[in-house]
Amino acid sequence: MLCRWSGALALFPLCALVAGHGAPACAQSLVSSQLQIDTGIGHEAQSAPVFQLTPESTIVYLDDLKHLSGEHVRTSVQASAEWAWDKGFTVSLAGDATLKKSPAKPDLDYQTVSVQPSLMHPLWGGSGGVGVNLQTFDVGGAHFRDSTGLILNWTRADAESMWGVVAEISEYRHGADLRDMDATSRSLLLLRQYTDPCKAISGLDFSAIVGREENRWGYADLSNRSALLSATVHWSMWGGDWSFGRSYRRAVFDESAFEDDPVRMDATHMTDLSAQWPLTSKVSLRVEMNDSVSRSTTRLYDNNFRQFSVTLRTQI
Repeated sequence: MLCRWSGALALFPLCALVAGHGAPACAQSLVSSQLQIDTGIGHEAQSAPVFQLTPESTIVYLDDLKHLSGEHVRTSVQASAEWAWDKGFTVSLAGDATLKKSPAKPDLDYQTVSVQPSLMHPLWGGSGGVGVNLQTFDVGGAHFRDSTGLILNWTRADAESMWGVVAEISEYRHGADLRDMDATSRSLLLLRQYTDPCKAISGLDFSAIVGREENRWGYADLSNRSALLSATVHWSMWGGDWSFGRSYRRAVFDESAFEDDPVRMDATHMTDLSAQWPLTSKVSLRVEMNDSVSRSTTRLYDNNFRQFSVTLRTQI
């Protein structure tokens, strides 16, 4: 994995040198660091249409759904650190790893590792930066995708709210069996957060993302434009911190994969509800429910997903 990412990692110190106008910057002190470890159990269920492919390459949908469900054990580690450098620069390094195992349903297994080094500097009353996002993940016990991305971001925060803008361009690469899915992804995120907007609400988050994914090999049915809108409300109740979020994503593909179908369009509605209670100063109990319903003009891609999990969260 490190060999695949060595080229992208080599660019980061060069960016730091250029940003410092050619003068080497020296780290002065560790500003902050954080380590979070989650360990938990959960249950998830998915369903999708059952279909057959005729000798004439026509899809025939059967009056049934294919179900996949099972319990899982999940462990994740998130770590970050930030250092102050000369000339107002700060350097941060963040990483996370997640391992999910389902003994009874190995198709639900999931594993991901990501690393994000970044360089920040005061800009336009806030903070601007450049970073690299490196990610690899496996699904169902097999390697699925490597992703290498370049990120430009700007944030401005005060005691009551925060603005954030993030632009990212990423390259997706797959193994030989899935290389037809190789693509370039471009996205722009606008984030708005409010802290304690009123007595009953401790936080409000709004985000909007627009994106374009272009297949590396020119397959129009695998290229799309998408938009996502999301809103989350946070509050305190029964001794815990609660959040409820709703998201809507729409993706329009350049073409359909089948001649008789209209241009593929996917619409996904997502609902997230979570609650977290402190057990000690560093350990919390988190309960979470996630629900996602996807509908497509090409029924092959219809999908229902639901997950419930209980997690022990440790922050150091």
